[in-house]
Amino acid sequence: MARFLLTNDKMFDTKHNNLVYDEFLKFKEDFFEKGVSFFNPNIKLFDTNEVFEEFEKRIIKNYDDSKLKSVSKYLKQLKNSSEKVRHFFACIAWLYNYPIHDKKNSTKTFEIKEYLGEYYHEDLENTVFKCSGIASYGLLSQYIYYDINFIYFFTKQYITSKNNPHDIINNLDLYTLMKKISNEDFKNMQKLSSRHMLNYLFNPDIFEPIVDTSCKENIVKHYLNKVNKNTLDEDILSIRKNQTGFDISLFDICKKSGISKTAYVVDLDFEQKKEDFTVSLSSKNYKDDDLLNKYKKQIENGLNAELVVYNEIIKDIDKKVLANELGKKLGFEKFSEINNKLEQLIHYSKNFDKYAPFDLISTRGQELVYIEVKSTTGNEIYFSKSELEFAYDHIENYVVKVVKDNEIYDLLLNDIVFEYFELKKQIDSWLIDTIRVKIDFSSSTIN
Repeated sequence: MARFLLTNDKMFDTKHNNLVYDEFLKFKEDFFEKGVSFFNPNIKLFDTNEVFEEFEKRIIKNYDDSKLKSVSKYLKQLKNSSEKVRHFFACIAWLYNYPIHDKKNSTKTFEIKEYLGEYYHEDLENTVFKCSGIASYGLLSQYIYYDINFIYFFTKQYITSKNNPHDIINNLDLYTLMKKISNEDFKNMQKLSSRHMLNYLFNPDIFEPIVDTSCKENIVKHYLNKVNKNTLDEDILSIRKNQTGFDISLFDICKKSGISKTAYVVDLDFEQKKEDFTVSLSSKNYKDDDLLNKYKKQIENGLNAELVVYNEIIKDIDKKVLANELGKKLGFEKFSEINNKLEQLIHYSKNFDKYAPFDLISTRGQELVYIEVKSTTGNEIYFSKSELEFAYDHIENYVVKVVKDNEIYDLLLNDIVFEYFELKKQIDSWLIDTIRVKIDFSSSTIN
């Protein structure tokens, strides 16, 4: 069945994937059925409403809109909370982290220990992640705050009502529930990875281990030539029963239909400005064919990169939204001019400002998205300080796409930006010009 075709690098390793899914069954028994901490069965979580009241007060009502890393924000919100609350939050975080394939187990383990704080000790159970996860989240991982809250509200409703889990998952209106608690300017996030993942976890024979809504839409369109966004899961199950069977991975359709792969940050290197050129007496053979071919390939890749990305995104750009949002920024008195130059504005840096911290402008829902295009023939790309500063200020609307050999990869940017700004005061005292980022184009190294 589909439960064995996890969207990770061990997709067809049935024995391994059984072990992965069994981890959830253990968690489900402890947390959802027995109502105890997954890390200490002696701690009863739901004998009172304390964990629900404290979560809503600390995490939602006391919303932290700073640009700190999510772990740092949550630790501030959890300060001076009880052992029971710490264990409850760590369980919610475990359920969020457990299925993510493209996140290191060492990072997941570190986060659980941090959330448990002073109540962590070596003889606690299940704090160390060992399995590879279920699905790659890619850029969806940037919505952790909304996913954590979705898992929380699902947990609250499931524990208190014991209704069918899928009825709760599919009808849960996260935005409305959050707005009842706080007047913060939350995003109306409904297409969340956690919604897909919880459906899969509670019935892996019916639902696919795919967390990207657009991926599911592409699968349905590929086989049925039309898409009903309200029946995606039912349609995919019908496709399996009537067309493909259960022995192939439907996730491959997503890869073939234009969904970008993901690149991962390996290391950052802050390069200082060079005061002057260095005189060298050693000769270099610039006629060397290998060297010429190397630079020729780099130039060709760079020139072609923006066009490759443009061809991928153009079908998803809502030009009405683009014109309206640009009108808000540039002034609606320029609306007719904006409409006349809309195609040029999409290629912003090429046509208007070559020093802009982004290359293309796209849309997502009712918002603008700024896309920075990088190209490489190896495993390194470069960012300027201005690009990272703009990314920091627009982190939820800034996307980096890396082109290598005409393949497009989405770069997980958050860690670069947060690390840069944690070191910003120190960096400003240096003559830093560019930040070199080493990247990996395969998630197989995630462990």
